[in-house]
Amino acid sequence: MPFKRVIELEAAQAAIANDVAALLSQPCVPMGAAKPPSSTGVYILTIGDDVMYVGEAKGKKGLKDRLTAKHISGDDSHAIQRAFKMEFPDRSVRREHIKKTVFARWLEISPDHRVSAVERTLIWMFDPPWNVK
Repeated sequence: MPFKRVIELEAAQAAIANDVAALLSQPCVPMGAAKPPSSTGVYILTIGDDVMYVGEAKGKKGLKDRLTAKHISGDDSHAIQRAFKMEFPDRSVRREHIKKTVFARWLEISPDHRVSAVERTLIWMFDPPWNVK
């Protein structure tokens, strides 16, 4: 039985590695032009070459809700809003800045436990500053 678990672990690691590679190969899109699907998945927010945030999107609204509603239009407690609040206290000016300067890439993934595993792996890899609460 233990040998079977090792094989399962190796398969899970390979699936996570493939998902990470697939996500990193996706094109970066300015947040203002992002058209993500409403499915579950993982996303990365970047400024230039720097990974600033890694997130997961689950539930009915999925990636679309997380990227276009929560991060751009979310309240001041969201990581991306906190990052620019001091520099752009006016929310409308801040939103426009985010739409132009923050880029996103995403990957549809299911099931939910794999979404979480890929997100945690990417956070471990990049240690993004906006993921710190």
